[in-house]
Amino acid sequence: MQVAIMSDESKDTQEVPENAEPTDAKTVEAEVASTAQPANVAAPTLPTETPSETQPEASASPGNTTADSLAETSTVAATEKPTAPATPEVPAKVAAPSAEAKAEATPSAEAKAPTADAAAKPEAAAKPAPPKAAAPPKAPASAATAGAAKPAPPAKKGPTVTEEIKDDPFIDKLKAKFPDAITETVKTFGQRIIRVNKDAYLKLCRFLHDDEDGAFTMCADLTALHWPDKTGAEFDIVANLYSVSKNQRLRVKTAIAEGEAAPSVTSIWAGANWMEREVFDMFGVKFDGHPDLRRILLPEDWPGYPLRKEYPIEYRDNEWTDKHIDYREVDYDTSLIDVKYAQRR
Repeated sequence: MQVAIMSDESKDTQEVPENAEPTDAKTVEAEVASTAQPANVAAPTLPTETPSETQPEASASPGNTTADSLAETSTVAATEKPTAPATPEVPAKVAAPSAEAKAEATPSAEAKAPTADAAAKPEAAAKPAPPKAAAPPKAPASAATAGAAKPAPPAKKGPTVTEEIKDDPFIDKLKAKFPDAITETVKTFGQRIIRVNKDAYLKLCRFLHDDEDGAFTMCADLTALHWPDKTGAEFDIVANLYSVSKNQRLRVKTAIAEGEAAPSVTSIWAGANWMEREVFDMFGVKFDGHPDLRRILLPEDWPGYPLRKEYPIEYRDNEWTDKHIDYREVDYDTSLIDVKYAQRR
């Protein structure tokens, strides 16, 4: 007779002889579990059952046969535990080391954390500092250069304002016409300037007016400059000419000394009459050939010439004002002001 014994871990078939002694359910389950699982796997723990619920005691039923007791045992096991699938084999767990072994294997706190000196010494010994490169020798400074200060940077040059006139057909024509009279031909901000001797000043102005290439038919301005430090050439007479047909400008300069008279150009440009009178009034320069040379801005008996460099800026001729202006002193303590206000009312 064969009886199927079901365990929690596997399904096995066990042959039980007919004349075997009766055993309880716990003994049978323990034997089946020991044969189904390897030695290194612990058998699952089954819930504890009381003998009264699972199996009657042997003394209570002495007359039962061995087959009946095995059948009842298998029936109880089948009803209490459902059949579960086989679980994979679990490797045996390694026994945990004892506390003394742990203490021996674990290093102490002093061994774990070495001191700062002990940590620094191996590093210093392992990584030696590279040797410093030798500095190049400095050139010995001489006594002269050691005491001397640094030279100042060169001054910045501004834009070129005045430059020589080149490749100008009309200026070349004037130089050919007056080779000894013209002493300078320059250009300032695009405006042409020529300087001529006093003796050739009037002839040059006539040529500039009559020549077809020049046609300077207009005297736009005529003035003077005072240079007290230029001995023998203290004044510059400057004529600004304009050509209406050519739309060209030309500045003509001539120098005269203190007390000399300049040639008048009123015979060429009639409008220069009032301009030369202004130069005479402000600078005191006389013009030969002028038809009416007299002051134009100041009274005839005004002392001095205001545009000369030696003329005081804050000068006031009290003598002239006392002579020509009738001063009337007003006493503010009198009733004169009241009378004026009364009349206005």
